[in-house]
Amino acid sequence: MMVPSAPWSIAYFDGSANAYHFVTDGDVTTFEYRPVTPERSSTGMYSGGEPRTARLDAAQVAELWRQIPELESNPELHSADRMKGTGAFHLTDAAGTRGFIIVRGPALLAFDELVGAF
Repeated sequence: MMVPSAPWSIAYFDGSANAYHFVTDGDVTTFEYRPVTPERSSTGMYSGGEPRTARLDAAQVAELWRQIPELESNPELHSADRMKGTGAFHLTDAAGTRGFIIVRGPALLAFDELVGAF
C-alpha cells in the first residue's frame, strides 16, 4: 500500500500500553512516544523509558504504511479483546476512523521493532 493522502494519524498502544502517535499534515510527519510510568503501571514498577518526539523521513513513513495494512488486513492476527501483550491501533485517514487489535506474535514484534527505532 502507498502512504495515504494527508492528513492522517495513527495511534498505537503496545503490549505494555506505551503510546505511539504519528501525525502528518502532508509536509511534516511527526512521531511522539508517551511511555507508561511506574505511577501508571499495573505493577507500580514498570517504566516504558523516556518520552520522545521526532520527525519521520519519507522512508520511515513508507515502512510504517507498508506494515500497517498488512496488520489491518490479516484477520488471523486480530483479537476481539485488548489483553496484555496485544497491540491496539487507531487510524484516521481519508477512509475514516477505524481500529483493530493485534495479538502478540512475530508480526506485532516486527512492528514494535520498527516504531522502537524512531
